[in-house]
Amino acid sequence: MASFDFCVDQAFKAGKITKDVAEKIKTADDPETAINSIVGDLNRTKREAAIQAIRLADAWKNIEGYKGDAYGGLVALLTKDAAGKAGYSNVEYLGRFYEGKFHSQMAEALSKFRTRSLGFSQDQEGLRLLTKAIYGEPVDDADIMRFADDWRKVTENIREEFNAKGGSISKNEKWLLPQNHDAVAIEKMKLKAWRDKIAPMLDRNQMLDDAGKPLNDEDFIAGLNYTYETITSGGLNKAKDFTVPRMGKKLSRKGSEKRFLYFKDADSWLEYQKEFGKGDIFTTLTDHIEMKANDIALMEVLGTSPESTFKALQNQVEKTQKLKGRQKFMAQAQYNVVSGKINQGDLTGLADIFQSIRNVLTASTLGSAFLSALSDVGFSGITARYNNIPSAKVFARQAALLNPANEADRVTAVKMGLIADAWLGRAHGSNRYSDIYGNGATAKAAEGVMRGSLLSPWTDAGRKAFGMEYSSMLADNFGKSIDELDSATQRAFESYGIDSALWDTFRKSKPLEFKGAKFADMTQEGGKKFHQMVMAETDFAVPTPDAKVRAITTGGLGRSTIEGQAWRSAMMLKSFPVTIATTHFYRAAYQATTADKLAYAGTLAVTSTIMGGLALQMKDIAAGREPRPMDDAKFFAAAFQQGGGLGIFGDFLFSDVNRFGGGITQTLSGPTGQLLDTSVKFTLGNIREAVKGEETNILGEAVQLGKRYAPEVWQTRLFTDAMWDQVEMMANPDAQRRFNRVVRKRQKEFNQGYWWKPGEPTPEF
Repeated sequence: MASFDFCVDQAFKAGKITKDVAEKIKTADDPETAINSIVGDLNRTKREAAIQAIRLADAWKNIEGYKGDAYGGLVALLTKDAAGKAGYSNVEYLGRFYEGKFHSQMAEALSKFRTRSLGFSQDQEGLRLLTKAIYGEPVDDADIMRFADDWRKVTENIREEFNAKGGSISKNEKWLLPQNHDAVAIEKMKLKAWRDKIAPMLDRNQMLDDAGKPLNDEDFIAGLNYTYETITSGGLNKAKDFTVPRMGKKLSRKGSEKRFLYFKDADSWLEYQKEFGKGDIFTTLTDHIEMKANDIALMEVLGTSPESTFKALQNQVEKTQKLKGRQKFMAQAQYNVVSGKINQGDLTGLADIFQSIRNVLTASTLGSAFLSALSDVGFSGITARYNNIPSAKVFARQAALLNPANEADRVTAVKMGLIADAWLGRAHGSNRYSDIYGNGATAKAAEGVMRGSLLSPWTDAGRKAFGMEYSSMLADNFGKSIDELDSATQRAFESYGIDSALWDTFRKSKPLEFKGAKFADMTQEGGKKFHQMVMAETDFAVPTPDAKVRAITTGGLGRSTIEGQAWRSAMMLKSFPVTIATTHFYRAAYQATTADKLAYAGTLAVTSTIMGGLALQMKDIAAGREPRPMDDAKFFAAAFQQGGGLGIFGDFLFSDVNRFGGGITQTLSGPTGQLLDTSVKFTLGNIREAVKGEETNILGEAVQLGKRYAPEVWQTRLFTDAMWDQVEMMANPDAQRRFNRVVRKRQKEFNQGYWWKPGEPTPEF
């Protein structure tokens, strides 16, 4: 299995390709050329087998060439290699490249229709008109007509890219928009009612049998029955997938199945979307782009049957290196993340309930996370220096991007391939700390808090600023050969597998010009590996979870399973410290020499402590406390854990309870476990006290629960806390004594007073 020959021979022995085709592939100079020119005219099965053989051989060749153990080489195919030893592409960042490329083609449309006003406002009328324009109906708006044309071009580009990597989706002029079904809403209506509701919306002239004739009534009803079954069973996430796609089988066939539901016009599609769609129109479009980008990346790295390839590679790694149980678990979990298997499962309703609970907890506990995220300045500075990029330029760019009126800069960033993740709302800034999914009220509340607290704008500005300055640095060096570049850039190129040929190709591309500056356009020819390099380094500059972190925080388990939800709930709020550990701590450990290791670790420690101390003081002031004394070791230890990403566990170095009021057991179970524990004590505890004839304090405890779990942002926290405190004092005669205990405890542990004490309606100064 150490060469292409072995894999091609295996495909030939299995009867999947002919001897002639096998010989042509084996003697080809370039595997991609072999795929496109030699097997281009084969039937689908043989073409898929040939591509699969080449991808498998290519993947194993990369693992063998990895400058470490085989296990490290295997997981480096899935996500970034923090050790910097893999010079080949991985599924996750290749998927980001394609997503960024597709976003760049729709940058202005994405800017136009993204949510605003903290995520609560959106141009719904514009989206309705866009739908009509996509359906070919005239709209008296030149921009929307242009955006509809952009969408058609993007979806055709997606189809072509998918087919080039091994897929087989035929061009279908009648395919206009995806459908993202709400299986729960459809199942509630029951089959006959759903069928009667949808039938008048469909264009039966497009619903043809194998002979190309319109379906008769019997076949039409049978088709609707089957569609209902596949949707409600969780087998489909898009109506065009008429058979249940399974990752273990041919990913290349996904999307090539016969489309069944054709809506007769835009109004019919909109009506169905409103009642049975999952998410708004904007989310439906962007989710389609993200899903297809990931599918393309999966096939490019792991072939037409990605799971089969992964299993074969894992088995071969096992033969060369005895894998530990932890390694097997992590490899599978990371594959489940990049393949999308973590979004599977049958218990959709249960998953939605628990996700809603976590969204509420996000809104109530992360309103001050922006103050913790101030430490990004340190990480960004360290990463900029590591890549020989002027940190002052990065910070100046970030400040400019924070200006809400500066939309042109953000659009330009998207046009050069930097993903428009902030415009997608959920799954962005707050996901550095806790996943936000869903489209309901709780997801909107969590998103609103993340935007209102400035965490999302801060994160987006930091990521785009670093990416733009890296792109600018590359453009500034287009006139130099690879040997003339500085040592930091050459080191980065080597780590990400960029050689002189790739650099020479890319530096011939036309840069984007904006406000007198030039930026390398990573969507151009030769930009693929440069995009992956920039995005990976951006994840160091503004620490953001990758597939490795999500594998830890999800366990690689399906979100619609009991065990998957239990794992996610326990790991809530733990992704950020894990991210720091798997980025900067790894990078420090993998430096070439001991001196380099100490230098990087020392810079990280000092910078993290300084920025952590600033964040600590800001959080204390925002909570009504006086700044902490900085003349003892305890403060600097707390500052280090705050800035260094040790996260919630660092609290146990300095206190017997965590920052949310619970002990180690509650912390390990996560905020969800704490909420359940508190709810049980509030309900069953008060019932038990009432049955025993003991005095209860339902009203006072209810006020405490309301204060603890109401959404809040740091800017208004003191005012809302003061109001809750006054209500609690009216409801609970012991409230003042509890407030006094809090004040004394803080004074005892941190020698720290309050400038706005708990229970006081106004501050002391």
